[in-house]
Amino acid sequence: MTEEQNIPYVDISTENTISFHAPQYSSWKCYLFGNRPGGNGIMYVYVPSEGRVPNRFVRFMMRICFDCLWVKNDA
Repeated sequence: MTEEQNIPYVDISTENTISFHAPQYSSWKCYLFGNRPGGNGIMYVYVPSEGRVPNRFVRFMMRICFDCLWVKNDA
């Protein structure tokens, strides 16, 4: 997603409009607990919302303590 989106939903029974907020995701991915792009490990990938990426020190400590790899997608 490139921008925030409000997705409208109309409840037919009451004809009220409800908007859902879809957050914008950052270009960072965190491969958790030994997982690698194309590798094996616990297959969890975390993508934070824009502005919620941890700083360099936290990413470094996650790498040392928990073997979590942070990768920035420059595409």
